[in-house]
Amino acid sequence: MHISEGDVTKISKYLKISRDEFWKNYTTVEGKKIYLKDNPDKDDCIFLKDDKCSVYPVRPIQCRTFPFWPQNLKSEKRWNIISTECPGIGEGKEFSRQDIEDSFNGKAVDSKR
Repeated sequence: MHISEGDVTKISKYLKISRDEFWKNYTTVEGKKIYLKDNPDKDDCIFLKDDKCSVYPVRPIQCRTFPFWPQNLKSEKRWNIISTECPGIGEGKEFSRQDIEDSFNGKAVDSKR
């Protein structure tokens, strides 16, 4: 999963560790992009614990905006496919187009409203 320098700062602060420690333990760099390491025991995010995000309040934008990624919104067929993979689709608050755009712009969107 791709993350930004801002994500590194927010998550390391949330975990109460130095940025250097975060870089060493949680990231890999490919070219100019920063990625979170995968969980060594599973093929998923290193911060996924008991099927829940352990850094949820400061999760990267890629996570905050899922499942509203452009490729998932291209067609009803694609949305239906991703719906089988994401148990949260169709649950909870319905998001407006503005909510979705705000989340892509880094604004916190209340999912519990």
